[in-house]
This record gives sequence, C-alpha cells and structure tokens, in this order.
Amino acid sequence: MAQSRLEKIGTVYSRVSSLLRGGAMKSEDAPLWLAVYEAFPPKYEPRFDRQLPSKPITPIFYKEDLVRARFHKDQGFIPATNLGRENIKTASQNFLSMYKMIQKEEGLSMDAAYERAMHQYKAEVEARIEFSKTRNESSNNRA
Repeated sequence: MAQSRLEKIGTVYSRVSSLLRGGAMKSEDAPLWLAVYEAFPPKYEPRFDRQLPSKPITPIFYKEDLVRARFHKDQGFIPATNLGRENIKTASQNFLSMYKMIQKEEGLSMDAAYERAMHQYKAEVEARIEFSKTRNESSNNRA
C-alpha cells in the first residue's frame, strides 16, 4: 500500500498552522499543544532531518536494579498489581524491602541476602495462598 511522504515536508506545527490559515481546520478544532508550542517555541525546529547532538548516553542503573532483574528472572509468576491503589506495594517492591532489610541487619553479601530474601518471599507467598484457601473453604462450608 502506498503511503504519503508528507512527514518530510515541514513540521507538524507548520502543517497544522497552514491548515488553520487556509481554513481547512477550524480554530476550535486546533490541537491543545498548538498554543503551548506558540507560547514556548523550541530552541531548534523539530524536523525529521535534524542532526542529533552527539552527547554520550549515560547509563542509569541503581543498585537495586540488578536485584530486581534477578528477582523477575527467578520468579515464574508475579501477580498483577492495581496501580490505582498507592498504598499497596508491588511484588518486586516487597521483595526489595525484604532484601534491603536482610542485607542491612545481617550484613550478608548480595548473593546470600538475595537467597535468604527469596526464601522468605516464597514462604510469605505460600502462607498467603494457604490463608486464602482456608478462607475460601470456610466460606464455602457456611453456604
């Protein structure tokens, strides 16, 4: 299927402003970003053929990223989390807090603290599963 190459002609701003000037687009249909763009124009025009600055990209890694990556690799299943409820931590946040506490209190190496935290995390998950099973069984027996 043939596609248009119009993205190479001008910028999105120039095309939208041309549509407004020519009357092809009504002023009430103008996108919200247009007023912001006109009030705060970019330093350099955002064209497709603009040369990118040659800045070195610095890696952004935190110490716990290695632990989090290993946790996600080792766990076969990580339950979904409702992100709308801010007071509930995700599984990886729970694991990281266990890991940090164990490493701080016991002064273990990263690997030893990880193994101990993983053992504790799995025990807590199993306890939650058992609790939910017994709660479901007791509610089924009442009915």
